[in-house]
Amino acid sequence: MIKNKKTVDPKDDASQKVLQLETAMGAAIECFKGATAVVVPRTRFAPVKKCNDLMLLRSDAYIITPDFRPVLSPLCNGVAPVMGLDKKQYKIVEKLEEATTGGIPSLIKCERLTVKGAIRMSRKTKFVGVVNIVNNGDEPKYVPAGEVTGDLDLTDSVGAGPLKV
Repeated sequence: MIKNKKTVDPKDDASQKVLQLETAMGAAIECFKGATAVVVPRTRFAPVKKCNDLMLLRSDAYIITPDFRPVLSPLCNGVAPVMGLDKKQYKIVEKLEEATTGGIPSLIKCERLTVKGAIRMSRKTKFVGVVNIVNNGDEPKYVPAGEVTGDLDLTDSVGAGPLKV
């Protein structure tokens, strides 16, 4: 039995807290007489459990083969970038969609991407090496176009919200 802490409304952290109980398929299979498991290698699929995984799969770090399999780009030298998107900001796909309305940035030369706070990215950005982005402000901030590497604090940058008079 697996116990997951969740909220009734995954879009609202203030909604009623609940426990979700799950049974792993490996444990559940014993309930079916004659059932067997099939091992599917990671080369046949790219699992997506969180927005970290989805952004990575949508990026140039993955390519689609002629037989429609998503595989890590050869330019990544067999190692996928490690993704660490802010769990509060990017818990649901809608928030990732908002953050990437300008397209998914390049991750092909990225080793690790860590994001804390609300940001907006575009396909014109290329993350290189180890990148740490912080926005401690309340409104989303834009990641600049071009190569981004190292630490980037966007807290005092111009925000993505409405113009304040």
